[in-house]
Amino acid sequence: MKNPVRTALAALALATAVLAGGCGRASHGAGSPGAPDSGIKGRTMVDGGCPLVREGSPCPDRPLSAHLTITGGDPQRTIAQIISDTDGHFRLSLPPGTYTVRPANLTGAVAPIAQPVTVTVSDGRFTAIVIHFDSGIR
Repeated sequence: MKNPVRTALAALALATAVLAGGCGRASHGAGSPGAPDSGIKGRTMVDGGCPLVREGSPCPDRPLSAHLTITGGDPQRTIAQIISDTDGHFRLSLPPGTYTVRPANLTGAVAPIAQPVTVTVSDGRFTAIVIHFDSGIR
């Protein structure tokens, strides 16, 4: 049986991310003056979680929906938040600069876990990244 408090917290986190993402897009939407044509895009993936991989029996990485918090020069100042979709894809418009993407899984559990990723956004392009989560199974 699912924990109703955990479910409510996950729903609240999703709603917050959607609203935060929507606010960012509203002020920098496509076609608006000064809309950034740069940012980050990518995918969040988790390892297959197979304790032993044998030849002919692959254990591929799988997409993982995850919460991503983006910070700038000050790690305490959140620039944006986004949740990758069920296929792990995300895209976020950002002006050129250096950012840290802090990933977290949506369940609130310790695993899977991923390390922060530093990314530099250049003018006129979306920098592609893949964030790898570790399932903790070896």
